[in-house]
Amino acid sequence: MRLMNRAGDTNRGNWQQEYNKKICTPEEALSVIRDHDTIAMAGGNVVPEALVKALSQKGNSWQQLSLLVNFALKRYDFMDPSYKENFSIETAFVGPMERNCIQEGISSYVPIHLQQLGHWLDYRKPNVVACSVTPPDADGYMNRSCYAGLCHRRAFEKARTVIVEVNQNLPWLCGDDFKIHVSEVDYIIENNYEPVETQDIPITQTEKLIAAHIADMIDNGSTIQLGLGGLANAVGYFLRDKRNLGVHGEVISNSIMDLLIAGAVDGSRKSLHRGKVLGCYLVGNRKLWDFVDRNEDFLFCEVEYINDPRVIAQNDNLISINNTLMVDLTGQAASESIGTYQYSGTGGQVNFVQGATQSRGGKSILALSSTYQDKEGQLRSKIVPVFPEGTIVSTSRNDVEYIVTEYGVACLKWKSLAERVKELIRIAHPDFRYQLKFAAAKNHWI
Repeated sequence: MRLMNRAGDTNRGNWQQEYNKKICTPEEALSVIRDHDTIAMAGGNVVPEALVKALSQKGNSWQQLSLLVNFALKRYDFMDPSYKENFSIETAFVGPMERNCIQEGISSYVPIHLQQLGHWLDYRKPNVVACSVTPPDADGYMNRSCYAGLCHRRAFEKARTVIVEVNQNLPWLCGDDFKIHVSEVDYIIENNYEPVETQDIPITQTEKLIAAHIADMIDNGSTIQLGLGGLANAVGYFLRDKRNLGVHGEVISNSIMDLLIAGAVDGSRKSLHRGKVLGCYLVGNRKLWDFVDRNEDFLFCEVEYINDPRVIAQNDNLISINNTLMVDLTGQAASESIGTYQYSGTGGQVNFVQGATQSRGGKSILALSSTYQDKEGQLRSKIVPVFPEGTIVSTSRNDVEYIVTEYGVACLKWKSLAERVKELIRIAHPDFRYQLKFAAAKNHWI
């Protein structure tokens, strides 16, 4: 096991000389990879582009390399179906690229709470860890940057080989967890590729209505957790006039930056890490990267700390806001699949649902639009008597607290089935309320 040194260790020697000795080409770094190796590559825009390109160019020569990649932001060559016998792809975080790969049968989803990501990597025992990092600071420390939270530092400690791709276009995220010293890596590739930006998703009118309901549930001085997407952006917009908000979240996005700029977030009333914005990965564009770069208002930590319900609950008035895809009349929430189609993953939703409900004054909110259009263009309700066959329940009805649609807020906590049914029908689309009531009566729920 390699020993990872912390920020206070000054016994480093001449790290510049060591850095220069470790500089290599992608092909030279690949020379240490063997058939049947397991390679962890974090995800997002810290997937090492030059190394991955070289790896893919040798695609047909590999025998069953296991690639652990989370939340890829573009389609890499190793995701080509022709390499199915050469690369086995696993992911614990499903984004659009992983979704497509799963449907094509070239990737497999690992169902875990994101808090457990480090333990999953412990189990998979990657031989090689590879990711992009910032250039070293004056003490020889590099930073694992935007998506470091998707590859726990223990994987670096235990790997046979550590390969980094140094990129001066990546932001430095404050927090010792994401530092890695030149002495702790084996190969250094220099490649200043332009990281993939994630632009804001346009906000729909329905999302504005939902966000307005949610904003009314959040008092000044609360600590919030926001997910990603149009709804999160809409909630952020409606929170701009709040004051003294704090942030303890898995993801830091443009909407969080906007709240800081607007003066809504200052963390002054947080009961844990007062004054700091906490997160474990960064999703956004160049404006966000420049804003967060070496900004000590932020504290980035490993996901097993950020997403620990016991840690989350130490924040008084923690308001957790997440999307869900569908809700049944008993209160179960399906947030990752409809039928057998794997749309997303569990992520940290359950971690934050449980943490928020244990927080003093906290609230857990799951939000969704009341309807969707099916393949035939027919309007369908997202509040249903029972889920379609194969649908995965992400958040148990025992844990669900608030459900919000554009038609209002349903509080399910401590409610009987009969009360839950009435609450959920009340916030369903009016066109479906009668048939939902009929189905509930047929099932003897009301």
